[in-house]
Amino acid sequence: MSVNMIRIKTIIEHLATISSTPGELTRLAFSREDILAREYLLDFVRQHDLSIRIDEIGNVIIRRKGEEDNLPAVAFGSHIDTVVNAGKFDGPLGSVAGLEILLQLCEQNIKTRYPLELIWFTCEESSRFNYATLGSKVMCGVTDKQKLAELRDKQGNGLKEALADIGLNFDLVEQAKRDKSAFKCFFELHIEQGPRLENEHKTIGIVTGIAAPIRCIVKIKGQADHSGATAMNYRHDALLGGAELALTLEQLAIQAGHSTVATVGNLMVKPGVMNVVPGEAQLLVDIRGIHEVARESVFTGLQQAIEEVGQKRGLDIELQLISKDPPVLLPDNHIQQLIKVCQHLGYSYEIMPSGAGHDAMHMASLCPTAMIFIPSKLGISHNPLEFSAWQDIEAGINVLQNAVLEQAEVL
Repeated sequence: MSVNMIRIKTIIEHLATISSTPGELTRLAFSREDILAREYLLDFVRQHDLSIRIDEIGNVIIRRKGEEDNLPAVAFGSHIDTVVNAGKFDGPLGSVAGLEILLQLCEQNIKTRYPLELIWFTCEESSRFNYATLGSKVMCGVTDKQKLAELRDKQGNGLKEALADIGLNFDLVEQAKRDKSAFKCFFELHIEQGPRLENEHKTIGIVTGIAAPIRCIVKIKGQADHSGATAMNYRHDALLGGAELALTLEQLAIQAGHSTVATVGNLMVKPGVMNVVPGEAQLLVDIRGIHEVARESVFTGLQQAIEEVGQKRGLDIELQLISKDPPVLLPDNHIQQLIKVCQHLGYSYEIMPSGAGHDAMHMASLCPTAMIFIPSKLGISHNPLEFSAWQDIEAGINVLQNAVLEQAEVL
């Protein structure tokens, strides 16, 4: 079965123009632009015999009936929300690839034994609520309503308000949870977000496991004082306490090994003026790795450093845990299936882990799950310079399509 690369290019390029900020691509979850992008894609869906359901958290589920429609669905998908000032392939690649598979089946009148479900997960990126993979977490039942009620964006708006803006009721979000019996398997196609495939000159990455994040906020309270009249030994500088913790976190990740990484993605300071010793600071911390013991050692080390820095500098430091997802190993039988597909299609491939988190990591709790990567130039992602060659995109879609149709059993 072929793929229409002209259509795929047109859709991806158009999605990149749907942005809240002129001159860059920013499309945060539940925003007006997020809904515009969703409706643009759904216009393609409505031209065919496909059902559309938007669940209680905002995930979009597009279903094509199977000849034995009571069987569990072969599912695949990704997301369409973006980070701030994003690239155009992260998320939309897998979402548009899945759409193309369904459109081709409809246009060529190809029947499958198993039903198919394309899922566009809502709020995969953490850019709005500092909480990633929201839609898949709710669908898979790996979060709770109380934690969701505490989420706030930078404007102070909660998830309840965000859902209400798009006509959804927060009180019903738990109804979005799906049962394991609903799915036969799940596939996700994504750009690599690292340089390995490009460096190894490989076309396809076959993912063995997903390095889940520990995410937390470190809130530091010191004492705001005059920068000229306060001697150095009298200061309780919240910024310096945050800087010390950030550097300690870097060393903890290096010492942990096993490709463990740790990032302070943002350090906010108050009052944030030149002539005042900072009285408050806040760090956004992300710790990741496939090796759970190594990852945990970084988190434990951070907790110890918080106690030591707070005592040494006279600071009140609070650690707020946002999420702590377990790393996921993907099943060998699906890895072997993807190897055979690559061999059949003549694509070179690399067996590799994913350093980034994805919706697939939660879907793995419901059903056998597989991930496919394509090269990302220089490993750049979450950046306007993010780029994947169209021939690699076509290869990734071909692999996804073949794997999905094999599982769905073409008749």
